[in-house]
Amino acid sequence: MLATLHKLCSLMKRIAQLTFEYDIAKPLAIGERESWRRGWVSCLTPISLHDCQPVYSYSRNVLNMAAAMKAQKTGLLELRVTVDRWIRVLATLTEETLTVSPGEVAEEPVKPNPTPAGDINGDPANLSSFPVPETITNVKRTVRVTKQDVGGLGISIKGGKENKMPILISKIFKGLAADQTEALYVGDAILSVNGSDLREATHDDAVQALKKTGKEVILEVKYIKEMSAFFKNTLPGAPLPWDSPHAMPQKGADAPPAELKEVRTIPLKMCQVTRKQCPPDTENRYFEVISSSRKRSVFLRAKDPAMAQSWYNAIQAGASALVPRVRDELRAMQAGLEVKHMGWITEQATQGPERPVLALLTERDLLLYPTLPDSKDGINSPAKSHPLITTRLVHSGPGKSSPLLDSELSFGLRTGTKQGVETHLFRVDSAKELSAWTHMVVDGCHNAAELIQEVTTACSWNGKECNLGVHIDEGFSLFTEEMGIRKTVLLQQPFERLRMSSDDGVHMIFLDFGGPEAEIQLDLHSCPKTMVFIIHSFLSAKVKRLGLLA
Repeated sequence: MLATLHKLCSLMKRIAQLTFEYDIAKPLAIGERESWRRGWVSCLTPISLHDCQPVYSYSRNVLNMAAAMKAQKTGLLELRVTVDRWIRVLATLTEETLTVSPGEVAEEPVKPNPTPAGDINGDPANLSSFPVPETITNVKRTVRVTKQDVGGLGISIKGGKENKMPILISKIFKGLAADQTEALYVGDAILSVNGSDLREATHDDAVQALKKTGKEVILEVKYIKEMSAFFKNTLPGAPLPWDSPHAMPQKGADAPPAELKEVRTIPLKMCQVTRKQCPPDTENRYFEVISSSRKRSVFLRAKDPAMAQSWYNAIQAGASALVPRVRDELRAMQAGLEVKHMGWITEQATQGPERPVLALLTERDLLLYPTLPDSKDGINSPAKSHPLITTRLVHSGPGKSSPLLDSELSFGLRTGTKQGVETHLFRVDSAKELSAWTHMVVDGCHNAAELIQEVTTACSWNGKECNLGVHIDEGFSLFTEEMGIRKTVLLQQPFERLRMSSDDGVHMIFLDFGGPEAEIQLDLHSCPKTMVFIIHSFLSAKVKRLGLLA
């Protein structure tokens, strides 16, 4: 097996070296055309320069196979180009990108199509163009095609009895069923479909015959060289003389649909994939993909909910596979940055529009960015930063008083700040994401408490200026200090002695340890909520140590 692979690699290198020395479009002599299977076997034998030209006929298949292996998913979807207008596109998902290209239906539509022939799919980049062997001209051939779930046969047809022309294949779309046979060509006349004669069929009869076939389709075809040349020489957008009258634009008809003239590519790296639309998607067929920079996006529609979910899952999986790379890139820009979890979430508001944010959960903070940061300055300038030690999860799923839509997939955080308590609501797209964020935030708060260990702040006790220290293991202490060094300990109490705590929301905090001291009152000179939340985080982390939290 290793020797075989070595020979194959050597062959590919030889082919690359000869790219500019041999005319790969030159027709092969009789008997030289082989199927891919036979070509593969022949490629395993040593070759000479004299052998290169025949071998080169297989190079296109080799390159196509490499491209197909790289593509993770391909199929026809619809792209929204205006509020109420959609166009058919060919979507291709690779390991790093989602690409949508101009596309159309697999066969001519039965309903009138006001778009001129070739106007949408005139771009050769989306059409198959196998070199046609001279030996098949005017020879009947039988080709078996296995239909795909999306795209049907993957061909367009022209002609018909009413145009005094046979039913002809005018386009073959890359990656779809007909293209994968490598045995059908533009210019092939379709003589029969599953034994049903189409020699005298009208255009509409042929369309119906092709649509009614099952998964396996047997086509009897004959290649007409003159027709192939005519298709290739016709200007994009120009109507062919044998187009069905139903496919031609009529006077007074609606304006032609918008076109996708350029390929759109969305990098998967930290892209956002969402199925939550406004207004809600009642058909459950929509999804949107937005680049990490928020500068590029595609709004797509599948034929049914299952297909939409399949594409959503595949794109999400591709984006997730690139997250380790993103973490490495962020760490390279900001030494020591450890991202525990990251992803797109939607920040909700009781008033005003919701907004998507890229959330980075580090060892100490929850950082929110409008886009993926691409520099050290960008990393150090988040739109918002929530210290985990002063943050706690208050609900996951429907909130008791949340009037917002999609509350089933939301979670709420409360943060103690110098201005008081802030409440933040976030929405995700799936139950899996909700579970991940819920657990990661809770664990992050506990880990931050274990990492920080102690927090101190200035205060006044019984009219004396001192400092309050709260330590996860040693508990509470009141002390004075000089030159940054603790001088006198005024009070020391472990967490276990704390019976109750409260505050006035302005600047006072009350700690009840029982015993002779009873309740002590501390003036923190600012809103006490930050310290209240820190005490809660330390207590929760200590409970977690005991294994009392799931």
